[in-house]
Amino acid sequence: MYHDSDNDVCAKWSETLRLYHGTSCELESALQARHELGLSEFELLQVLGGRCGLEQQEKVKMKDIETEMYLSQSALSRTVTRLEKAGLVERAACDFDRRANFLKLTPAGRTRLDDAKPTHLEVLRKHLG
Repeated sequence: MYHDSDNDVCAKWSETLRLYHGTSCELESALQARHELGLSEFELLQVLGGRCGLEQQEKVKMKDIETEMYLSQSALSRTVTRLEKAGLVERAACDFDRRANFLKLTPAGRTRLDDAKPTHLEVLRKHLG
């Protein structure tokens, strides 16, 4: 049997889903149209950009990225491949552990990320501000 608080929680969940869907759809559309980036591609660049800071040389383990992303391992791998083909990230094997892979943002990736950040914030402010 539902209680009023159960209905409130269900209504909040439904509103959260509507907000997420509307925001993510607009982010996907705006990032693609203005910067030729999908939302998952932008999010991955942002994870790398935050990790790399100003130093472009730092490499980030794929396993560490997996913990910060909402994508499955195969979806993340496809996203990395698209960004790599576009010259926005570089993949490197670990010298001492052949199972480990690293990623780093290229200068072109840093530029694309920096150019896309205002669009990302604009859409977030519209929906969440």
